[in-house]
Amino acid sequence: MKNCLVKPTLVLVCVVLLALPLFAQRGKGGGGGGGGSTGCAIITTPDVSTSTATAGGDSIGIFSRVTNCSNSKVRYTVTISAVSSCGEETIIASSVITFGAGESKLVSVAYPVASNTCKGMGAVYVKAYSGSTMLASSSASLYVQ
Repeated sequence: MKNCLVKPTLVLVCVVLLALPLFAQRGKGGGGGGGGSTGCAIITTPDVSTSTATAGGDSIGIFSRVTNCSNSKVRYTVTISAVSSCGEETIIASSVITFGAGESKLVSVAYPVASNTCKGMGAVYVKAYSGSTMLASSSASLYVQ
């Protein structure tokens, strides 16, 4: 009887946790200024702790700097993702971050490469959004063996 309640509850919690970044991305506008302002962002090319990773065996670090190039305080959704050689995208992290005018922030995350990741040349991406509008994107190569 207890297992009948635990499993559905865990599934529901997982679905809610996975959906939160999507709601955050859709919910917030560019901030500052009137109505249609979308902002301005610059993202440096991500640095990865290693350019070659073993599927199921390695965890890599991904680091990048995101800059608000507008002259007002803004809230951007910053996502970090990986795309495998067969086109599968994995969202590694997604956060709504508040930036002051001209402010830069370092974003970093550890990415444990899954054992079922397609082998070959893939990439990691760092993207900044204002609401649903992508303001900037930058990527680096990642070879999975």
